[in-house]
Amino acid sequence: MKIGIIGIGNVGLQVLKDLNSNVKIKNILSVEKILVRDKEKYLKILDSEFGENNSISKKLTDDFNDFINSDINIVVELIGGISPAEEYVEKSILSGKNVVTANKEIISKSIDHLTNLANSKNVKLRFEAAVGAGIPLIEVLIDMLEQNNISKITGIINGTSNYILSSMHNSDKTFDESLKEAQDLGFAESDPTNDVGGFDAKFKINILGSIAFGERMPLESVSVNGIENLSQKDIGYAQEFGYVIKLLAVTELKSSKIYSKVSPYLVSNTHPLSKVEENYNAVEINGDLVGKLWFQGEGAGKLSTTSAVIGDLLGIVKNTSGNLAFKDNNFSYFSDDEVSGKKYIRLSVEDKFGVLEKIAGIFSKNKVSIASVIQKEVNTKGLADLVIMTHESSEINFKNSLVQIRKLDFVKEDPITFEIYKLWME
Repeated sequence: MKIGIIGIGNVGLQVLKDLNSNVKIKNILSVEKILVRDKEKYLKILDSEFGENNSISKKLTDDFNDFINSDINIVVELIGGISPAEEYVEKSILSGKNVVTANKEIISKSIDHLTNLANSKNVKLRFEAAVGAGIPLIEVLIDMLEQNNISKITGIINGTSNYILSSMHNSDKTFDESLKEAQDLGFAESDPTNDVGGFDAKFKINILGSIAFGERMPLESVSVNGIENLSQKDIGYAQEFGYVIKLLAVTELKSSKIYSKVSPYLVSNTHPLSKVEENYNAVEINGDLVGKLWFQGEGAGKLSTTSAVIGDLLGIVKNTSGNLAFKDNNFSYFSDDEVSGKKYIRLSVEDKFGVLEKIAGIFSKNKVSIASVIQKEVNTKGLADLVIMTHESSEINFKNSLVQIRKLDFVKEDPITFEIYKLWME
């Protein structure tokens, strides 16, 4: 089959290299057209990678009409973002081309529309690389749906954040130092907002939930908290309590109502998720017949993403698995205020008599039960860290407690809070 590639950045160039160097794949797939925004710029890059007067450079174009009207069977979209990527994907499908994309944003936003469009044109839309990089989550999930009702998906699905958290746990490095390390290794972009802010994981869990539950979940139904404000202090205190901090994504269906969240969680150091290190991802899928399935693999890096892209290309050639079909199940969605859970809270307080008593009184009045407390030594400013773990309580009661605690004159910084994993429905 003949391939057209849109975009040859880090991943696109790696895909091109692998397709060009793998003898077995070259006999099956051939690159016919490459669409780029700046032809002159990428001519120099290709000359540098493949030598001057290489045959690949002749396939470059900066004209989408020239690209889409060429003799290609599969379009590989690798530019990312919404515009013009979504337009290119839609026009490719309408032109009768199969599409492979690693674009989590457009799949999350328009999975139902693009899937239905592909079905109407009798072409394939594959997006394994949009979630979990090299882990074959999408294909497995689709296959599971033939005999299982999926109730919950939980996982670490952002390799960049997990690398940063692992680095902070395994050393005395600050968040900024660990982020720089991830950037130097190519796991994090120069602008890491999507990763550390939890937005990348939000797109991914939205895709997985939409597939699992058979209805496109509104992106706004996924609440998000990132790790950008995480302190080495919290890493250390979590360890004292026997926990590791992980950025988890969860989506769960119960009684025709869905709850989805991305947030830092304190995970018990006895739980398998606590052992997932560096840029690795791990996902647990719960089905009514199969029980719990566990998937783990590299979640960041161009090589694992490239593997998923090429896997999708070969899947189209071999005609494995069909497209999804979405319907309106009339699901409703939980807000954060409707759920319950256990909490970690760190307060910076003046070291004086009655502090703990007043804070405990506020929690008690709001029906939030304290499980454990530690107070650290007073610093040079006369302030001490007060770290509290709660029993399970409603989110709204906990929020009401925080509102009142913030007003206390001896509380000198905004409270730092994290979820404690176990999930609210368990």
